[in-house]
Amino acid sequence: MSCGNEGCHVTWSDNLGRKPAWGPLMGPRCESSSPLNSLRRMAPVIVLTSLLVCLVLYYTFPMGAAAVYEAYRKRLRIRGTQRRLPQALIIGVRKCGTRALIEMLNLHPHIQKNGLEMHFFDDDERYANGLEWYRKRMPYSFDNQVTIEKTPSYFISREAPARIRAMNETIKLLLIVREPAMRVLSDYAQIMEAKMRKGKQVAPFHKKVLTPDGEINDGFKAIQISQYAVHVLRWLREFPREQIHIIDGDNLVSDPFTEIDKVQQFLRLPLHIKPDNFYFNETKGFYCMRNETFQKCLTDAKGRPHPHVDPAVMSRLRKFFAPFNEQFYEMMGRNFGWPTS
Repeated sequence: MSCGNEGCHVTWSDNLGRKPAWGPLMGPRCESSSPLNSLRRMAPVIVLTSLLVCLVLYYTFPMGAAAVYEAYRKRLRIRGTQRRLPQALIIGVRKCGTRALIEMLNLHPHIQKNGLEMHFFDDDERYANGLEWYRKRMPYSFDNQVTIEKTPSYFISREAPARIRAMNETIKLLLIVREPAMRVLSDYAQIMEAKMRKGKQVAPFHKKVLTPDGEINDGFKAIQISQYAVHVLRWLREFPREQIHIIDGDNLVSDPFTEIDKVQQFLRLPLHIKPDNFYFNETKGFYCMRNETFQKCLTDAKGRPHPHVDPAVMSRLRKFFAPFNEQFYEMMGRNFGWPTS
């Protein structure tokens, strides 16, 4: 078995079973003493053992089997596959359901996801590594599969739209949004939880979103992110509207199939994902996924409870976002039912 930048390959030796060769000084050389030959002999056992582990995990703990399979899929190359630059990108928005979206799309056999947020197009140092560096970090895929990468911060990046267009001007872009004020609260909840785990103090929500004189604190990054019209304008300067598909993040929570079915059609994929691929988990309180081989729920960190907030503060936020919502509706040709001015 050999591993490199392009993954791992199992090599079978045809010298097994031959008589030992004679060396000029040492007499007969026993090939079995070579660590490489020992590894070659063990390769079939390693592969079969790995498959057995997956089967055991599947029948005892399906999520464990999925995790093992995912780890192997990233490194083992199947004949006929290659690493490709993504043909579709989930560009945002943070805290709107990007992780749920890519996991649900991964139910489709014609989708190959990159599970990591690459930050290639919004990080100058990573972008300087070049497209070949980026391509080698994509999963292996067949010709009929669509490779998808997600990095939510692409949406608010000034450089990302032009850089992505330079890579592929016909790429499909997926943008998931939710009601802006609730997105800010969800963003705050994640920040609060992360800081509390480190033993740090967190300012109350109203002190983060309001200035001392009671105005909206538009210097707070979470509020800037929710001004969708400001950011989407940069994307519309680089890409035609028909290359950007908008997913309603609030509807994805309550009716995932409806939103995922629209994405299947946008990506021009066979309509493989069906309503039966989603089931409501009463314990977690949200929809989980399943197909012929596994079932999966998002981690407990997803759908975390929000802190209690004074309704008057949320009302102030919604009033602030109203003109941005109206502009966003006009740009995208779709009304999400959020407050407008």
